Amino acid sequence: MRTYTRTVLKYVLLMLPLVILPSIALASGAEKTTGQQIWDLFWRVANFAILAGLLFYYTRKPIAGAIKNSIESVRTLLKEAKESRKDSKARMKEAEEKLAGVDKEISALLASARKEGESERERILAEASDALEKLKAETSMAIELELKKAKDILKRETADAAVALAEEILSKKITPEDQSKFVTEYLEKLEASQ
Repeated sequence: MRTYTRTVLKYVLLMLPLVILPSIALASGAEKTTGQQIWDLFWRVANFAILAGLLFYYTRKPIAGAIKNSIESVRTLLKEAKESRKDSKARMKEAEEKLAGVDKEISALLASARKEGESERERILAEASDALEKLKAETSMAIELELKKAKDILKRETADAAVALAEEILSKKITPEDQSKFVTEYLEKLEASQ
C-alpha cells in the first residue's frame, strides 16, 4: 500500500510543474510583474495543491481498493485462463489420442471383418460341398432304386410274356389226350408225396 501512495505522490509532483508552468508563462506575458500577481499565482498554486492533496487523501483508499480489486480480478482471470488453457490442451491431446486410436480401431475392425468374411465364405463353400455330396448320394440311390424297379418290372413283364407265349404254344400243340395224361401224372405224384 505504501508503494502505491508513493507512486501517486510522484505523479502529483510531476504534474504540479505542468500546472504551474503555464501560469508562470501567462504571468510573464504581462509587462510588469507586481506583487499582487505573484501572490495571486501563489494562492492559485496553493489552492491547487490543497485540492490535489485533499483529492489524494480522500480518494486514495477507494481508488487503491478498486485498483487492488482490479488487480485481483485480472490475476483470477489469468489463473482461470491458464487452467482453461491447460484443460484445453489436455482435452486436445486426449482427442488426438482417441483419433489415433479410432484409426487403429477401424483398421482392426476391417481386418476382423475380412477374416470373418473369409471364414464365412469357407463355411458356405464347405456346406455347399457337403450338400452337393449328399445330393449326389441321394441321386445315386434314387437312380439305383429306379433301375431296380425297372428291372423288376421288366422281369415280370418278360415272365408274363413268356407265360402267355408258352400258354399260346401249349394250347395249340397240346391235345385233350395230353391234358388228361398230365393230370393223371400230376395226381400220382401228389399221392406219392403224401
